[in-house]
Amino acid sequence: MFSNLNKEILSNGMSWRSTAAAIGMPESTFRNKITVGDFTVTEALTIKERVLPKYDLAYLFAKDSEEKE
Repeated sequence: MFSNLNKEILSNGMSWRSTAAAIGMPESTFRNKITVGDFTVTEALTIKERVLPKYDLAYLFAKDSEEKE
């Protein structure tokens, strides 16, 4: 899971549904990608630019296993 991304979405008053809509992705696809999948580089950049521009890309998309290393 992308815990940092999830944390910042929620702390900025957004939901997975609203985030998915902001980037033009079905909510079910977004849900799958944030919990078990991977985002493409283009998707990650779009999320950063449209939804969370003040956050570092590497921080947002660090997978949980990377955070523990």
